[in-house]
Amino acid sequence: MSLSRRNFLKVSSLATLGVATASYITPPAVRAYSATISPELHLLNRITWGARPEELQYVQSIGYHAYLDEQLHPKRIDNSDVPEMNYVSPLLDMDRRAVYRADEYRAHKAMVLGMIYRATYSKTQLLERMVDFWTDHFNMAGEDIVPDMIIFHRDVRKHALGNFRDLLLKSAKSPAMLVYLDNNVNIAEHPNENYARELLELHTLGVSGGYTEDDVKNVARALTGWTTSDATRDGFYFNWEEHDTETKTILGHQLPAGRGIEDGLHLISIIANHPATSQFVCRKLCVRFVSDNPPQSLVDSAAQVWMQNNGEIRPVLHYILTSSEFLDSVGQKFRRPLEFLVGALRATGTEFVEYWQLFEILEHLAHVPYGWLPPNGYPDVAGAWLNTNGLLARWNVADAVSSRAYSSPESSVSTKIHKRIGNPATVNDLVDNVATQIFGTPLDVSVNQPFIDFASNGHGGLTPVTPQLKASKLGSLYSLMLSSPLYQWR
Repeated sequence: MSLSRRNFLKVSSLATLGVATASYITPPAVRAYSATISPELHLLNRITWGARPEELQYVQSIGYHAYLDEQLHPKRIDNSDVPEMNYVSPLLDMDRRAVYRADEYRAHKAMVLGMIYRATYSKTQLLERMVDFWTDHFNMAGEDIVPDMIIFHRDVRKHALGNFRDLLLKSAKSPAMLVYLDNNVNIAEHPNENYARELLELHTLGVSGGYTEDDVKNVARALTGWTTSDATRDGFYFNWEEHDTETKTILGHQLPAGRGIEDGLHLISIIANHPATSQFVCRKLCVRFVSDNPPQSLVDSAAQVWMQNNGEIRPVLHYILTSSEFLDSVGQKFRRPLEFLVGALRATGTEFVEYWQLFEILEHLAHVPYGWLPPNGYPDVAGAWLNTNGLLARWNVADAVSSRAYSSPESSVSTKIHKRIGNPATVNDLVDNVATQIFGTPLDVSVNQPFIDFASNGHGGLTPVTPQLKASKLGSLYSLMLSSPLYQWR
């Protein structure tokens, strides 16, 4: 009897997330699978957008720590032999005036595609993950600021593994941020507290960071006159005439009277080096890379490393990613929709000829890059994404980038799944080869039986792979593995 894809999804315990929906804990099958994952694969699952088998072999050849060190120093990695990186629009590297001369659609398309191409193809995977982290942390959105968002993302790329104060200052002076949070109209006569509040609550100390309403007011005063101008190269302009030059007290620090832009620079140093900032940002890093509820002991020790290194991001990441808490967190992170899509593209080699098709999928997943309107950035925990609609969207996307793309070669979506699996002789080989492309390595025997049953129609793993079987099962097998909880949790 033929086992259809629909029935497989309906009856297979591997293809349901129901046990996780209520409590947001990993399903039993995922916990069983997690026990088989090596430290090297676990590292790849967290610091890349999707583990590739050749990358796993490379990590195993040079060692966990050597690979991590290489990823923490992306300038040592050569992307020149990755042809797909040539698809990244040159618009993303042009100066501000040139970017503004481009029409709005072209600029937005370049920004979104640039993010997708880099995440999918770049060898500097940890850098791409950190750029995504910081663009969420310093979130901004709006059609009118897209050109300046492009410039800011370029700055994020330069400082993503550098010093937090440098990154914070770039965000504070970014015309995109100034406009998005209204600091461009923050003047001495009528202070605007919008950016000041988000600067303390979302960018540095956190909502429980110990600041007061008076601190918010004085932060706003310190940043009066920080605005935009098309007459400057980077679009930032300090207007002395609109700056409040009176004395200000912020978090116990006094900013003396008679100063100009120095007030804002002093402020940035105060909050960048504040212990509450180290706690707040380190917790977010632990949530991104370890678990939705990381141990407080890990957050505390990471924050200590942060303070000892004056806000340098690289040693903090190294500490987190080599900690016992990280190594023990296998299977505890749920892929966000964008992570799911990029991972699927990496696994299948699927490409979209028409941009609108990719954008439609991103909208369907409710995770368009740089499309989150509130200033807090896209959610980073399973509870925000793990629901029936989200699961259905993932199933549809998995089908679109594998089964449908494979069965409709004349469409504007192309896939390489048939080229990547070689010539498997049996269903066991077929399942192993597909799993290797999706998970980086074959699945353990404790979890691969449902896929063998599906591909063989219940006849067993030694069933020969005929051209007919391959044609009828390959695309769906890819789709089912991508749809399974084994792939959603990592």
